[in-house]
Amino acid sequence: MNKVLVISSTSIISGAEYVLFDYIKNSGYKNSFTLLHSDLKDVTNFYQKLNINCYKCKYLNPVGAERKKDIFSIIKKFFYFLFSFFCFRKIIKQNEIDIVFGNNTGDAIYSFYTKIFKKIHINCIQDIIEKNSLLNFSLKIFDPFINKYIAVSDAVKNSLIAININPSKIQVIYNGLKLKNNKLKYKKIDSEISFGFVGYIDDVKNPMEFVDFIEVLKNNSIKYQAKMVAGKIINNKLYENIIKKIKELKLNIEIINHIPREKMDLFYENINFLVITSKKEALPTVILEAFNNRTPVIGKKVGGIQEIINDNENGFLYNTKDEFNVIINKIIKLNNKKYNEMRANCIKTIKEKFNMQDKIKKLNTILFQEL
Repeated sequence: MNKVLVISSTSIISGAEYVLFDYIKNSGYKNSFTLLHSDLKDVTNFYQKLNINCYKCKYLNPVGAERKKDIFSIIKKFFYFLFSFFCFRKIIKQNEIDIVFGNNTGDAIYSFYTKIFKKIHINCIQDIIEKNSLLNFSLKIFDPFINKYIAVSDAVKNSLIAININPSKIQVIYNGLKLKNNKLKYKKIDSEISFGFVGYIDDVKNPMEFVDFIEVLKNNSIKYQAKMVAGKIINNKLYENIIKKIKELKLNIEIINHIPREKMDLFYENINFLVITSKKEALPTVILEAFNNRTPVIGKKVGGIQEIINDNENGFLYNTKDEFNVIINKIIKLNNKKYNEMRANCIKTIKEKFNMQDKIKKLNTILFQEL
């Protein structure tokens, strides 16, 4: 039986970490995993709940080199990388590791150490790789040391091929959720329609566009409620501008700084539509969570979003905010029957394409049977 070291060099807990947690917990091979993560308090507390062999290393703490291209961040990242060698050497030897699995795109850099210790390196790619990005630069350097890539969507796979990664090394495995067993409850789409946004306050998640969407609702005299679950404020200036615009336009938007994961189901159940405005996405976990609670999603037509949302069936797709009026006209024409058909299609999408058991079966085959 292979012993697998999972690397999770993250500073935040988001979709990629939740999906990893659920996979290990339900894989059937829980005791075959060892986990190495950053020493940040939130990350440590999160992974401790798995009750597996966990190690923390301060040199796995992200220092912003992927987001900030300044020379200081890049140099600091380089030295963190060098010092992390000692963590890897100790853990791989003590636990007789056979395979190293990087859960985040940036973990690909550690494939160099995997190669030194003559182990197999598999890396999950959770991002769309842009040609001018530091992720692209690092993947090209460390690609020779990586045995296999797990792409979370076809959009991710295509972005890897675009930077000349060998397609034979890439396998698409969609993230999946444990299917909720409760019966579909009939839900009315009332005269007052509720919309939600879930995501960090940063340029990529593009939350201002959600505010723009609500503004168009108001201008069309549509009765609505809106809630934003901000999670983490990465861009403070953007957050200030959002607050300012909400106040100036007197928009009915409630901002919620945090909702524990175990209570997110209630949030999805209490809105009619989730709105995803991201400029780029690999495969947003929030859409899967919304679908698992039978909540249709309005999503920007980018990346892996198009692989989840079927326009007019389980949600609506748009290209630019110029199309908001078109989306709103579709919504106000929905009757309760059609709306509940969309809700049924949401759970059907999870069952047929994004269920946890499919991911477990495919990933287990790679980690414990093929290699």
